[in-house]
Amino acid sequence: MEIKLKDFIKPSQITAFVNFNGSFKNLESNQKIFYVLDDKKSHDKIVRDYFIEKIIDFSESKFQDACKMVLLDYSILDKNWNQLSKTEMKRLQFVEALLNRSETILFQNFELGFYGKDRSYYQKLFVKLTKYGKCILCFTNDITFLFGMVTNFILFRENDYIFVNDFYEDEIYQYIEMPPIISLIKNLNQKNIKLGSYIETKEVLKAIYRSVNAGDKL
Repeated sequence: MEIKLKDFIKPSQITAFVNFNGSFKNLESNQKIFYVLDDKKSHDKIVRDYFIEKIIDFSESKFQDACKMVLLDYSILDKNWNQLSKTEMKRLQFVEALLNRSETILFQNFELGFYGKDRSYYQKLFVKLTKYGKCILCFTNDITFLFGMVTNFILFRENDYIFVNDFYEDEIYQYIEMPPIISLIKNLNQKNIKLGSYIETKEVLKAIYRSVNAGDKL
């Protein structure tokens, strides 16, 4: 279904969208909104030449600072865009959004291809950017990427959408895969072992430890 992005743009806020099947690849980025997508973009140019063309006041020092911020090797400046991996392209789009000073940055499936510390870093970076007035629109089917970033999100269904404020809401998992941590807690709840609606592994382990000490059988 189609949506009007302007209805969801709010400065200093992250708005998350789950199970959205639309595409943004034909939309042009600008200073109002920048689209960081999971599609491989074809630009038969050296990255340096591309940025000199796209960014009016392009500065290599600012480019280097932006690369550090998004965990991208500065040497990418001398590579051909078409030789980059998908994750490099996403990071590079992120850099362009920052150098472009776009007020809103839209990320679609950005987390795909990133693991462990990198994912955690980007979650914290998104939050940090809102402290500087940025609006972040995050489109994903990976609920775990939203943990710690938002407390509610928009779930798209067949013909409409609803606002969800509980990661344990059963309806969510009619549309997307349930994370292992939520599946575990739900299974324990069914066994009458109430651990609470945790979303962090360390908190689940603490709760299990307390439950075992209390005499519950897992």
